[in-house]
Amino acid sequence: MTMVVVGAVGALTLWACADFTSPVDPTGGLPDVVVANPMFERDIQPMFTKRCAQGGCHTVASAQVGLVLAEGYSYDALVNHASSLSDVYQRVLPGDHTNSWLWRMLQSDQSLRPTYPEMPLAAQPLTGNQLQTIVNWIDEGAPRN
Repeated sequence: MTMVVVGAVGALTLWACADFTSPVDPTGGLPDVVVANPMFERDIQPMFTKRCAQGGCHTVASAQVGLVLAEGYSYDALVNHASSLSDVYQRVLPGDHTNSWLWRMLQSDQSLRPTYPEMPLAAQPLTGNQLQTIVNWIDEGAPRN
C-alpha cells in the first residue's frame, strides 16, 4: 500500500512542475547529432539545462523529486546516486545505461518506467540523437569532463 501511495504522490509531483509549452523545434534548440565520445560539460549538461532545468522542474528552487539538473548541481545529483523513484536503479549507473533510471525516464516505452511519464515533461522528448549521446556518455562511464 505504501509503495502505491508513494508512486502516486511521485507521479503527481512530476506533473506539478510542467507548463506544457513545448517548443516547435523538436531539438529544443540544441544540436541534433550523435556525439560518439561526449563530454559532460559540452554535450550533456546543455541538454539538462535547456530541457530539464529551464522548464522549471529540476531547478534549485523546485528540485522535483529531489533532483536538480541545473549547471553545477546535475552531475553530483545523477551519477552513482540512488533514484527517489526506484528502489532498483541508480539515477546514472556509470557504464550501464539500461540500468540507469535517467535513461528509463527519457524513453517513450512506458514499460521501462511504470507509473511515471516520459521526461522531459514540460517539453518535447529528446531526439533519438540526443538520447544516444546520453547513452554514449553513460556507457563510457559517465565521466565528469
